[in-house]
Amino acid sequence: MEKFIYWYWDNMLNQDQIKQINLICEKHNDPSIEDNVDGDVVKTADVKHIKWKFLKPVIHHVDDLWRERNQFTFGFDLFPTLDIDMWNINIYDSKNDAEYDFHYDDSRNNISDIKLTGIVNISDEPYEGGEFIAHYENEFKEIPEIKNPGSSILLRHGTLHKVNPVTKGIRKTLSYWLSGPRFI
Repeated sequence: MEKFIYWYWDNMLNQDQIKQINLICEKHNDPSIEDNVDGDVVKTADVKHIKWKFLKPVIHHVDDLWRERNQFTFGFDLFPTLDIDMWNINIYDSKNDAEYDFHYDDSRNNISDIKLTGIVNISDEPYEGGEFIAHYENEFKEIPEIKNPGSSILLRHGTLHKVNPVTKGIRKTLSYWLSGPRFI
């Protein structure tokens, strides 16, 4: 049986929702939280953080669809998304060839494990580069479905992935790690 490593949705958000989300992110990002990146991994994107309670009124359907897809495709036991949960706002600016080198999303605590990574493209201007690359089917492949503003992917845990440098414009995404009880 083949396991899915990702699932995608095109046009999960429309242009008005993208504009609204970007305004919410500018107004409510929490500057007190630092990005936690493994020291060996190159990450030049600007990362900000925002609580789910601010995003929820506009994109609650995103979390609902991710959880529904988990139920029918991935089958992980997941904790609910709480109002205090932080989402990342990732800003990849071509002015500094922003990128995020190959990495795994993993938990840094002893009580839970990341099961899925959810990403939503909230870019509000055209950009070039910034391809999302993942290792699956024994090779590195682009996941092109996340390239379009308003699109979303749900990526299985343990998948090596990266974002290539943005060469023109600004690429923006929201990311959230759906976690659950520790793997045994």
